[in-house]
Amino acid sequence: MRRLSIIAAVLLVAATTAWAVQVSLQYFQARSNGSSIVVEWKSATENDVTQYDVERAGEDQVFRYVSTVTAKGSNQTYQYVDDEAFGKRDGNGTTIAKNYFTYRLKMVHGDRSVAYSNSTGVTHNVSGIKRTWGMIKEMFR
Repeated sequence: MRRLSIIAAVLLVAATTAWAVQVSLQYFQARSNGSSIVVEWKSATENDVTQYDVERAGEDQVFRYVSTVTAKGSNQTYQYVDDEAFGKRDGNGTTIAKNYFTYRLKMVHGDRSVAYSNSTGVTHNVSGIKRTWGMIKEMFR
């Protein structure tokens, strides 16, 4: 009887652990291409994941929602191009003019529970001309 209880406990722990790992990523990275930031990731496993919310943090390290990418299933590559990393206003109304950004993914499951990825940072080098032109355009929006 004791042996049966131990086996049942081991199986319960194994089943709970397998169910808890609803998503795992092979990689998650962000890179600057000079005009925008490309955020890219590849899923290894997606169980009941409905969407990925891309979040960005500036110097204050407070993550804010940027965009939603619909989940496609396990072993898929995803990409989000952030054209608004420079010159836009953050959640506090402050113009974003820094060069270093941190990104993370908020992974939303079918039951609306969430999990977060590790964060990744990127230095966004924008030319002086593009920086000036971006600020001028932002004044008229």
